[in-house]
Amino acid sequence: MAVTDHYAGAAEGWATGAARVYGPLAADLVAAAPHPLAGRRVLDAGAGTGLASSALLRAGAQPVAMDLSLDMLRWRRDQRPPAVVGEVGRAPLRSGSVDDAVAAFVLNHLPEPLPALRELARVVRPGGAVLATVYANSFVSPLRDRIDEIAFVHGFTYPRWYRAMRQSWAPQLGSEELMAAAARAAGLVRVRAVEHLADVGLDRAEDLVDYRLGQAHVADWISGLSPARRAGVRAAAVAAVELIMRPYRPGVVRLVAVVP
Repeated sequence: MAVTDHYAGAAEGWATGAARVYGPLAADLVAAAPHPLAGRRVLDAGAGTGLASSALLRAGAQPVAMDLSLDMLRWRRDQRPPAVVGEVGRAPLRSGSVDDAVAAFVLNHLPEPLPALRELARVVRPGGAVLATVYANSFVSPLRDRIDEIAFVHGFTYPRWYRAMRQSWAPQLGSEELMAAAARAAGLVRVRAVEHLADVGLDRAEDLVDYRLGQAHVADWISGLSPARRAGVRAAAVAAVELIMRPYRPGVVRLVAVVP
């Protein structure tokens, strides 16, 4: 069955806006590896525009990027590591072909995340690590919600796939207990799932608005606006968020586990 690429057309917004949060989160995940990654071949599953790949390169690893979205993988392709188009739940890689795997905010995009965790365990050699992050079910953000409210006033509505992700898909792994149970069901060992508030270094309203309006679920709507309307939406969102702005600390669940 064909799988829809919901991130087609979102690469620029993601790399220049959403990256303000997802870049630090990817670096936090890579830093949690249970062993040094230098010199190791590491799968960046759901690589997008390469935020986790960049963190892996800084750690001395040899990343291999994989994403369903060819459009995302094409972003600044000449500056990126080797890449392959593929679904996390059906990875086009041989068993044991990589030393470790990183899945930064991709498992929460899947209707069934457990098969994807099993695939990550399959492609990683014994003794290698599987690292993953998703948003915590407990996380709420009036700041993020205020930006969405401004977008709604200007005619935006959540796409169906995004509603499904928030309501049904993401909650499956959104706590320490749920993530740990799924990892063990996937055959992983030395499982450690930790829920925490991540310091992403974001404390300006402008940066938070650019992060939120740079995400994939907004991309089609934003691209359909005139430059003037786009600027107006951003200005209205910044003005609204400035009234309640404080450092943005997203709640995430981070998995660190090992393939037996």
